[in-house]
Amino acid sequence: MKKIIFSTALILLGTGFANAQKTDESQENTFFTRKINDISYDIDIIIKKNKEQLKKELNDIEKKLENNELTKTEADSIRIVKAEFYARQIEDETKLQEDRIKKLINEKIENNIHFSSDMSTYQKKLIEKKVLASAEYAFGHSMILADGKSNHDYYSSNVLSSFGVGIGAKTRLGKETSSWYWKSNYDVLFHFFKLSNGKTFENVNNETILVDLDFPVKRSRMNLIDIKLSNYLEYDFSKPKFDEFGNPIIRSRQSFYVGAGFFLGYSQISRSLVYEKNGEEYKENTQAKFNANHFIYGVSAYVGYKNFSLRGTYNLNPIFKRSFADQNILNVALVLELL
Repeated sequence: MKKIIFSTALILLGTGFANAQKTDESQENTFFTRKINDISYDIDIIIKKNKEQLKKELNDIEKKLENNELTKTEADSIRIVKAEFYARQIEDETKLQEDRIKKLINEKIENNIHFSSDMSTYQKKLIEKKVLASAEYAFGHSMILADGKSNHDYYSSNVLSSFGVGIGAKTRLGKETSSWYWKSNYDVLFHFFKLSNGKTFENVNNETILVDLDFPVKRSRMNLIDIKLSNYLEYDFSKPKFDEFGNPIIRSRQSFYVGAGFFLGYSQISRSLVYEKNGEEYKENTQAKFNANHFIYGVSAYVGYKNFSLRGTYNLNPIFKRSFADQNILNVALVLELL
């Protein structure tokens, strides 16, 4: 019995916990081996002690038989009784030790089950979720292209002439190691354009034209608010990393990435004037249709590194339905994205 249980313990030690991490496994198995060896040593002592005691009593019986103090029949009977007594003694005492081994084995199995469960949870945490929410802030420069060309004779803009905020989500396409993502954004983008030479814009006979003001202005501006739903196909160049135990760490946005897509949305236009009359400064903000295209659509692309990207968007439809030229917005922005 002792050999069977001890062998079982050694088998468990050698094969049952092969998936444990090297450092923790070495410490735990050293303790387990030491305890098994201690119990095995105690069993050897029990067997040896009882065998020696039996041998001593059998020698005493043999001497009494030689001295004719016992008959052969009596001596044989006593030998059987003594042998059975010490056999039971060994069995009872070793059973206590065997119970200790069983307890150690059960504890080892339970610890391994808990470890496997914890390791599975830990490994899952190393892999990024399939769907990630995001928030973004965009700071950029917008320009108006008239018939595909930049025209500073009519419009100009500051270096920082657009600002946007948005929320969105991206979804990994395919396996957990895939580098392809589908990204959707809902964002609001503000554009600010200056009109040159004291002009503003008006809707005249369903055509938006630039008109001269009959008084001097400090500032004449056209403002647009675009509310857009954007969709992109993104490729992420991030490579898997590994922890100290060899488990893969899957994270996006650890390196460069590129994306391209399209957008649909709604645009609202307004004009702003700041001027002086009779020594008084006036600020006038007008929000009207101005014969503008409120439904907008276009294309967009970006290249980024970690949380920052450079994104360009181009409105395919012009700002106004009818005007002296097709006027489309091109925007280039630095985007901070928080996942």
